[in-house]
Amino acid sequence: MPDSPEVRRREIRRWQQRRRRQGRWARRLAPLGVVAVASGLVVAVAPVAQGPAEVVTATVDLVDRDRGAASRSATRDEVPTATPAATPTASATAAPTPAPTQAPAAAPTVTPEPAAAPPAPDPAPEAAPAPAAGPAPRAQEPAAAPRAAAAAPSAPADAMAARIVELTNAERRAAGLGDLAVSACAAQQALQRTAVLVAQGRFEHDPLQPIVAACGVGTVGENLSLGYRTAEAAVTGWMGSSGHRANILRTSYRQIGVGCTEGPRGWLCAQVFLG
Repeated sequence: MPDSPEVRRREIRRWQQRRRRQGRWARRLAPLGVVAVASGLVVAVAPVAQGPAEVVTATVDLVDRDRGAASRSATRDEVPTATPAATPTASATAAPTPAPTQAPAAAPTVTPEPAAAPPAPDPAPEAAPAPAAGPAPRAQEPAAAPRAAAAAPSAPADAMAARIVELTNAERRAAGLGDLAVSACAAQQALQRTAVLVAQGRFEHDPLQPIVAACGVGTVGENLSLGYRTAEAAVTGWMGSSGHRANILRTSYRQIGVGCTEGPRGWLCAQVFLG
């Protein structure tokens, strides 16, 4: 049965009363909504009495979002933190390797870089004493002794050089390579270079370009040793160093010359390779 007009009027009045009450709740909650947002909370302005439940839900959502933002900020902060940690690794990797030249005299280095070399000064031999005046023949006999003594050091030097050549070729044969032929030009260059180094008190590689020009070759290598008493010890020292071993076993070399000069620090020997 449809409602009577009186019933409908009562419903309308009740509905209007509810609207007026809802308007009063909205006006009371509006200031609270502004304060909550300013303090970082989201408070929904609810037109009905069930608004507090929605306020709690909105606050929880905001806290979750804040935590998510903090987490993302921490992640961004971790990026620069990881950068310094990688820097020492790269720096340690870039640490320079000690050059063979810096090694003790037992393991000198190989420097293949060609450059213009200063003219090698001729080693000045010691001046022989002037012959004593007088016709007596006995006074001339002592004068011949120094000349014989001056020629004596060449024999041990030649023997040392020849033995180094033998041992070098033995190492090549052990590696399945052919022997190196002895080059008079390379041997002369090796002897001159060791004489200059001993005279100047140096132990280092001079430029190799003069050897290229003197011997007319395209490839030159050099090994130096100092302080080894025997050829066996010198070759063993070279074979124990990767750079020197590579020179001895290089397939592009065809000739060798060795020169040794004795000085205050012992034998200074040079291997000169020609390719």
